[in-house]
This record gives sequence, structure tokens and C-alpha cells, in this order.
Amino acid sequence: MGTIFIIAIVIIIIAVYIHQVKIKREEDELRGVMIEGRINDVSDFSPTKKVIGFNNLYTFAIDENKRKVAYFDEEQETFISYEEIISVDLIENNTTVASKSTMRTIGGAVVGGALGGGAGAVVGGLSGNTNMKKKVSLIQVRLRIRDISMPTLLINCFDCKTMTNGEDIKTDGISGLIYNQCIQHANQIVDLVSVIIDDVDKKEKKSMSTSMGNSSVAEELSKLADLKDKGILTEEEFSVQKAKLLS
Repeated sequence: MGTIFIIAIVIIIIAVYIHQVKIKREEDELRGVMIEGRINDVSDFSPTKKVIGFNNLYTFAIDENKRKVAYFDEEQETFISYEEIISVDLIENNTTVASKSTMRTIGGAVVGGALGGGAGAVVGGLSGNTNMKKKVSLIQVRLRIRDISMPTLLINCFDCKTMTNGEDIKTDGISGLIYNQCIQHANQIVDLVSVIIDDVDKKEKKSMSTSMGNSSVAEELSKLADLKDKGILTEEEFSVQKAKLLS
């Protein structure tokens, strides 16, 4: 009788657990559908790339045509133009382990902890190596933005308070699967934003070069006009030299 009772209790516990897992899975799926629906409802944003967070807790999206990035979760949605991004940091347990910044910032690279680098350099990195036996409670990606109303966007790629029972995740063993998945999402976001930063830097560098070239041409034309006014150059000679500069 006692054995049958214990078996019955075990079956009930297993059934309750399976039911809870099913409910949790349905909640995660519903969250993903709702976030996707909100993204699709935005008229001037069409994602070309997405990073969907663990359990559909967030979506980081990029519109390469409109040159915008967007972040969606259950409570907020944020849009940022490429040119507004200053830097991106990869943070593990409140320590910056990788950083990439635009050359528009002083010194180029953002320094976190003891790490640093040259202009636009990627510093450090997360390998996701499950042989590293450590505990992780928080993995974040931080974007610094040229916007006084919202200078920072912080993305929690992994947070033990909301994604587990509150305990830190060990990077080895079964729980390491969650760690690897979350760290992969973080690395994907950092990689995408790093490419965006490089793209903006290249465009601005090209624009500056063109501007300097135009300035030089204007100065030379001014000198030629001065020589013509002084009678050193004839009208024909001035026209020839002007055509050469403008070509």
C-alpha cells in the first residue's frame, strides 16, 4: 500500500512538472509571437537581420536599408540610427570583456576593467568554452548612444534572476547549454554592431576626405582668380587651369 502511494505521488509530481513545462513553453512562444507582431506593425522598419533572445525574451533587429537597429522586449521598443551608435560593450558579471567603439570617440576604444585597445579595436571576447568551470549570473550587451534622452541601451542576454531559479549558471555541465546559447546571442549582437560601427566610420572618413578635397579645389580656384585679376594669367590660361582643377 505504501509503495503504491509513493508511486502515485511521484506520478503526480511528474505530471505537474510536465504541465508547468508545457505552460512555460506556451508562454515563451506567445511572447515571441507578440514581439514579432509588434515589429511587423512598425511601418518604417523592415528587419534584414535578427537576434532572438533566450526564451523569446527580446529581439534585436537591424534594418540595413533604413540604417537602423531596434530592440524589442515585452515592455519597450527602441530604435537607433547607425550614426547614433558610439560603442558596444560585452559584459559578463558586471565586467567588460570586449569593447568596440567608433573612431569619433576620443582614443577610439572604450576601456573596461584592465582591457583596452586602439581606435575601433575589439578587445577581449567571450569564447563560450564550456571547459571553463565558472559561474555566471549576468551577460549583457551595452550600446552607448548619442542621445541625451537615452544615452545607453542595456540588453540582458542572460540574467539568472529572470531566466533560472535565481542561481548562477555553471558554464560546464547541463546548465552550460543555457550559457552557450545566451553567450552566442550576445556575441552575435556585438558582431553586428561592430560591423555597423566600421561602416559608419568608413563613410565619415570618406566624407571628410571629399570635404577636404573640395576645400583644396576652392582654395586653388581662388588663387587662380587672384592671378588672373593681377594680369599674371590670361583669361584663356585661367580657363584651362580651372577646367583641370574641376575635373
